[in-house]
Amino acid sequence: MGTRKKVLVLGSGYVSEPVLEYLSRDDNIEITVGSDMRNQIEQLRKKYNINPVSIDICKQEEKLGFLVEKQDLVISLLPYVLHPLVAKACITNKVNMITASYITPALKELEKSVEDAGITVIAELGLDPGLDHMLAMETIDKAKEVGATIESYISYCGGLPTPEHSNNPLRYKFSWSPVGVLMNVMQPATYLLNGKVVNVAGGISFLDAVTSMDFFPGLNLEGYPNRDSTKYAEIYGISSAHTLLRGTLRYKGYMKALNGFVKLGLINREAFPAFRPEANPLSWKELLCDLVGISPSSEHNVLKGAVLKKLGGDNTQLEAAEWLGLLGDEQVPQAESIVDALSKHLVMKLSYGPEEKDMIVMRDSFGIRHPSGHLENKTIDLVVYGDINGFSAMAKTVGLPTAMAAKMLLDGKSVHLRTESVSISPQVIWCGDIKSLLLSITQAFTKSEPS
Repeated sequence: MGTRKKVLVLGSGYVSEPVLEYLSRDDNIEITVGSDMRNQIEQLRKKYNINPVSIDICKQEEKLGFLVEKQDLVISLLPYVLHPLVAKACITNKVNMITASYITPALKELEKSVEDAGITVIAELGLDPGLDHMLAMETIDKAKEVGATIESYISYCGGLPTPEHSNNPLRYKFSWSPVGVLMNVMQPATYLLNGKVVNVAGGISFLDAVTSMDFFPGLNLEGYPNRDSTKYAEIYGISSAHTLLRGTLRYKGYMKALNGFVKLGLINREAFPAFRPEANPLSWKELLCDLVGISPSSEHNVLKGAVLKKLGGDNTQLEAAEWLGLLGDEQVPQAESIVDALSKHLVMKLSYGPEEKDMIVMRDSFGIRHPSGHLENKTIDLVVYGDINGFSAMAKTVGLPTAMAAKMLLDGKSVHLRTESVSISPQVIWCGDIKSLLLSITQAFTKSEPS
């Protein structure tokens, strides 16, 4: 590049490091990292040639605007609820923006403003959403080129601890706040199966939608539907499909443990009076006594019996609650709600250790009907392992696509969606020049198995 380009990376969590490492390979890119986690940005400053800036964008919108104004590109790695705030600053200052997160309704509402500002906003280009979109569209486009139609599309993806590090009741570990993961089981899901729309209610009944996944038998996986899969018939251009399902992968036992949390009322985001600052500290035993309706001074065996009854006699769910210390005297962390407190507790109990690794597992399955009438069943597998004392699998698969898209925009690569040059739509990530380059990052990790 002839002139030095400026990039603002908002967020200093573990996904940010692969982004910084990739972009810092180019000496013509000047990187500023903005975060309210001063210790984290200081550590990043020691490893990479960045300009650290301490900022809380919720409280310092004016400072955010001042920072954005000086940039050629903003990369938001913040929680998804903050992306609209960042997007508005980018619109005002006519600066391009990239985020790996889902396009939420709040972000989608800004589409006209993005177009009017003449900027590019790209989202949904991490792992899931992201690589799943790219792999799906590569297959769908190739099928259409030979006159074939897509009859079914099923995609499952999960970020998991490697098997040797899954030894806890959830068979899971957290590398960031678990609130979103926990609340996911409370959300309804919709998918298409053999031409019929299937609606799954969130909460206790969500366990009924869990299916055993045996495509890698040694991993003992289960899967459940995620959000609204039916909308992808239009987004992917596969209205011919009679089955459409996008889901999440976990080790078997995960959903049953979370189902126990739901029964006990632990996945509740409503404000809880006992958590107010002026209230006395509360132990998990006292909280559980309150939730099952017995005296806080009850003996442990009385609480255990009441909890077991609340769980419908499920001893496995009781053992999970006991293992996590939810029937003990440990103090409940200060939080706004019960699920926020549980989230903080799980981070302490189920975080990755320094020598522990995560992994990514993705399976895309397609039913492709060829003009000859032959039905091709095609699968694409993606398995990525994290590095000990290095980047996690999740950080790599989310951060690298984001960084590659950023580099493309900085290099002046065009991004087109049909005849439009500006779009906030998720389709932008597989259209035009951006598709060909981003697809290249999947080649090192994936294999395609037609049958």
